[in-house]
Amino acid sequence: MKPIRRILAEPGTPYGRLALAGLLGLAASAATIGLLAGSGYVVGRAASRPGLGALAGILAGVEVLAFSRGPLRYAERLVGHDATLRALARWRVWLYDCLTPRVPAALSGWRSGDLLTRAIDDVDTLQDLYLRTLLPLVIAAGSAVLGLVVVGLELPVAAIALGAPLAVACTVPTVLAWRSASGDDAAELGGALTAQVVDALHGAPDLLAFGADGAMLERLEKLSNEAAMIDRRQAATSALATLLTQLCAGAAVLAVLAVAVSAVHAHHLDPVMVAVLPLAALATFEPIPGIALAATRARAVGAAARRLLALEAVPVPVHDPAVPAHVGAGTPEISFAQASLRYAPDLPRALDGVVVQVAPGARVAVTGSSGAGKSSLVNALLRFWPLEGGALTLGGVAVDRLLQSDVRATCALVDQKAHLFAGTVRSNVTLGRPDATEEQVAAALDAAQLSEWIATLPSGLETPVGEEGVAVSGGERRRLAVARALLAGGPILLLDEPTAGLDAALADRLITDVLAAAGTRSVLLITHRAGEAKRCDAVVTLEEGRVVR
Repeated sequence: MKPIRRILAEPGTPYGRLALAGLLGLAASAATIGLLAGSGYVVGRAASRPGLGALAGILAGVEVLAFSRGPLRYAERLVGHDATLRALARWRVWLYDCLTPRVPAALSGWRSGDLLTRAIDDVDTLQDLYLRTLLPLVIAAGSAVLGLVVVGLELPVAAIALGAPLAVACTVPTVLAWRSASGDDAAELGGALTAQVVDALHGAPDLLAFGADGAMLERLEKLSNEAAMIDRRQAATSALATLLTQLCAGAAVLAVLAVAVSAVHAHHLDPVMVAVLPLAALATFEPIPGIALAATRARAVGAAARRLLALEAVPVPVHDPAVPAHVGAGTPEISFAQASLRYAPDLPRALDGVVVQVAPGARVAVTGSSGAGKSSLVNALLRFWPLEGGALTLGGVAVDRLLQSDVRATCALVDQKAHLFAGTVRSNVTLGRPDATEEQVAAALDAAQLSEWIATLPSGLETPVGEEGVAVSGGERRRLAVARALLAGGPILLLDEPTAGLDAALADRLITDVLAAAGTRSVLLITHRAGEAKRCDAVVTLEEGRVVR
């Protein structure tokens, strides 16, 4: 229950709207009780043929209740869902606020499929806390109290006859559902299954090439069967809880009917009430099955909340200063002074006493074998990972005194794994500068050697690139990232293997035009190609995290 209490304590939860939904639900339950009780009264009075005038008032009341019950229930659903969607919107914002300072350093070891499940399924599960837990419990409790009061005011012993099976219906199925619910197992299994599916989809070509697809499918089938078994167990428990509730409802109606008949024979009750009291008891049970469902969903909500709050418990590796400094105007100097960086305590240093200077407007190339620490310079500069030792300054100001957002606004990055979103070519290129003019977009595309390719596309800049850029080649993806970085601006341009996958002639034209388009910007170029490095003002060679030349 601790995670659930944490969810309920989150500021901004729309309790006012939830309370209104609860009142509307109680009003609908009261209308149901009044409708069935009034109908029983009409039938009982009509049996004695009192005349239409004697029944006109109660008939009008029954019609009003019959008409109002549906709108009240609809209004309860409408307000309840509105409150829930507002709460979920806040939790999605919370999730991204939680993930942003922890990516990539703190969550680099997490499986993307598991994070995807937390971001989608676990957040969606929180809606059950409001719609299928809190509201059903409030409405069921209010309906039970109202039914007992209505029956008890007319015949106190009938309230006892109703209360006993009502108590059993509220407790036994609920305890059964709570004890048999598999919230934690189902949530963890769902995360593992989604992670496995994502891995299978991303690695499908390699799995097929090496004949490992069969083993992957077997693992997926095993996880799927385990999830199906949990679903079947929960469905069986739900059916049993519903059966017990219905048996209790039948027992309550029979018990109330028996005591009512006995009271009539003893001349303690108007015979008309023999029809009224059992029907009122039956109406009281209408929302009671929601209690057992609430118990089941509460376990699922608790598991989802625990998985989400586990992200909050992950330490934030890079903190913004309480009183941030600011980078001065113009192009700042980049200075690594004996900088050291380690990705994990048990791993060797990715940077070990690195000294690199990039003067304002300079072009510096960084070369070295794979794993030498070239990309780690970028990770440290963008404050993705904190330095273990040494110093890193931007315009003479230590980067740990700057806001992460300010550092990243100063730098435009072309990453090795440039991400394309499932939009158009235009939306991906203008991602960092949505207000760019057509001339600016065209200039960036020209420098990235994309203009001829754009001209061959069926819809030009409005051509979709597909999910994660599946509709474009690796070279086109990289050049789109180059155009995006050129258009985004920022006085520092970071190019991490921008020509990977391109033929020599195209790579030569790309580097020539990009360096020209950079203008007064500083350029830090990470490359394996000696010809590209020679175009820069200085060349730094790294090996095993150290500067060797």
